[in-house]
Amino acid sequence: MFGDRIRNLYRINLNLKSGERLLVFTDDEKDYLVQLIDEFVEVGREFTEEVKSLVYPSLKVHGTEPPEELWRLTFGDEAVDTLKEAGLFERVLSKDSYPAEEVVQILKEKAVDVPNVVVAFPYFSTTHTFYRKVLTDHFGTRYASMPLFDPSMFLTSMDVDWDYVARLSKDIADLLTEGEWVHVKSEYGTDMEFSIKGRKGIPDTGLFHNPGDYGNLPAGEAFVAPVENEAYGKLVILYAPDRRLERPITFKFIGGGVEDIEGFEDYRNFIEDIFKRMPSARFIAEFGVGTNPKASRPDNLLEAEKILGTVHIAIGDNHTFGGTNKVGFHTDYVVFEPTVLVGGRGWEKELLTRGKLQRI
Repeated sequence: MFGDRIRNLYRINLNLKSGERLLVFTDDEKDYLVQLIDEFVEVGREFTEEVKSLVYPSLKVHGTEPPEELWRLTFGDEAVDTLKEAGLFERVLSKDSYPAEEVVQILKEKAVDVPNVVVAFPYFSTTHTFYRKVLTDHFGTRYASMPLFDPSMFLTSMDVDWDYVARLSKDIADLLTEGEWVHVKSEYGTDMEFSIKGRKGIPDTGLFHNPGDYGNLPAGEAFVAPVENEAYGKLVILYAPDRRLERPITFKFIGGGVEDIEGFEDYRNFIEDIFKRMPSARFIAEFGVGTNPKASRPDNLLEAEKILGTVHIAIGDNHTFGGTNKVGFHTDYVVFEPTVLVGGRGWEKELLTRGKLQRI
């Protein structure tokens, strides 16, 4: 049904070539994802004979490390068994403190047939996981992460001028790298300031052609990991990752973390439970700027955070893209029609004015 669109993804976004090892995986959270994986595999075999796939039980939370069976399929039994014998594997899965360099060294020594290209579309994201980081940073895997993916996106935010998205994303990422602070306001109450000093902006271009390239599909953002203990103000949330809230809730940030939540909505109970189980999940993790002109869905976070003219702020894990917080949770919240100032020593620039992108 989506054969031509998947071919474009492999050809344009991933530059998949004959002889490369391709791994495709999802979870069983949605029936359509389980059905879609067969088409990804079938089309993938038109490009390369080296195709592996897996459907695993849903993990229910974004940013959780994927299960053991995926690690075994990716790195091989000997690599995982060696990590287990060293008492490291369970610590990695739980995002407990562990010697990352030792884990990487074992994987480098023992792993076999590691994929060159990964297409990951479980409903719950693997982007901010050590699993992804090891593949991209240490094995040069090109990694397309597609949490919350809906096939209708093939006809909208995936059908875009990727060269334009790449240029804009890189320009904004450069501005974030240069900047030291950000101020975000919206007419419906968001008013936050936070530090990005010393942190590198990263473009999510949608073009994963070089070893280690990774990002979302659909793509289109520039993002950065803010300084974890330097965020103040309030973030008014209109949407959960996959639905509009019945009533807005407000996160109040002090010293980088959510100190209070205002508003009565079921999603508040979910977040408060996360904070009880994972106290580090309350800290600011990411600031991103949408750059995809064909993204439009506000009720699906994968696409919503790519909407040109929006920004998003995340809490939770950011240790895989320049931050220091390691926790089994990461979720973004989109700010619509924001006014955004980015500044440094002796300068400031209005990047967005009520959702209108200014010249960079």
